[in-house]
Amino acid sequence: METTTTAMATAPVAAPTPPASPVADLDLRTAWQEGWTLTYLGLLSDGSHRIELKRIDIPATGVPGFAEDHDAWDHVVARARAGSALHRDALGRVDRMERMMIEASCGSW
Repeated sequence: METTTTAMATAPVAAPTPPASPVADLDLRTAWQEGWTLTYLGLLSDGSHRIELKRIDIPATGVPGFAEDHDAWDHVVARARAGSALHRDALGRVDRMERMMIEASCGSW
């Protein structure tokens, strides 16, 4: 009895593409001009994004716009309450823990 072997062609497996930053499409240029930014810190253990709203520590001007992160929170929340789409969008992207801390400090928007 004759045995035949059939070789199977396998397609090369591409390396996984890292996920795009969930803040990449936000107008961070305007945020930087105001002295704040959103910082993407990777994934939390539940797979959700870890995103924090921070003051710019070392701005191009050399003088921080805000003394502390919570001062940047106050600014962004005030602008969101005034109807700014950018600021509302930014607050909508922060992670659960960051949102709880901002709301505890500034109230809801």
